[in-house]
Amino acid sequence: MDDWRHAGFGLYIHWPFCQSKCPYCDFNSHVAARIDQTRWLQAFQSEIDRIGTLTQGRILNTVFFGGGTPSLMEAATVQGILDRIRATWTLANDIEITLEANPGSVEAARFESYAKAGVNRVSLGIQSLDPEDLRRLGRMHSVDEAAKAIAVAQSTFDRVSIDLIYARQNQTLAAWRDELHRALDFGTSHLSLYQLTIEDGTVFGQTTNHVTT
Repeated sequence: MDDWRHAGFGLYIHWPFCQSKCPYCDFNSHVAARIDQTRWLQAFQSEIDRIGTLTQGRILNTVFFGGGTPSLMEAATVQGILDRIRATWTLANDIEITLEANPGSVEAARFESYAKAGVNRVSLGIQSLDPEDLRRLGRMHSVDEAAKAIAVAQSTFDRVSIDLIYARQNQTLAAWRDELHRALDFGTSHLSLYQLTIEDGTVFGQTTNHVTT
């Protein structure tokens, strides 16, 4: 559509907190001992109100909760955000509402609450199906926990995506091919594949700079 102001659009909600900081991550994410989720909900709702005044009449096609680790959000926080979104925009009939989650933070009861709030797709940060590579990547979950998390998500949501990182340290093409076959066997609706990149300001970036200088 030539007039983008009358086209549909997507909304990204960033939850910047994690249980730990992965050594490759350069996203805006932080480890905090305590999070005032009530204040964060109020801040999200205030920003939704602000953006809503600039996008009146627009159809909302997608909502994506990214991070960070959005599955650390209380179900009431997600509910409050989505309630304000529904009150602000007209939603597309087939709207997709995605929430990113880490396997270590998956609980069936919380997923069910997210679904009741309106989330209809989960993206799981599996990242690797190799135990040693999970350790190198600083991930807090095991391969077994990843498999269980996928099963929980599939029992709750019709659409489940999993993330995997390739070009990892010492990874061979044969090992990556085998890992992809194992990932496909889970039968999720989507795979997101990311190349490991070494970014300045990360633990991996500091280690690489130290070695090469």
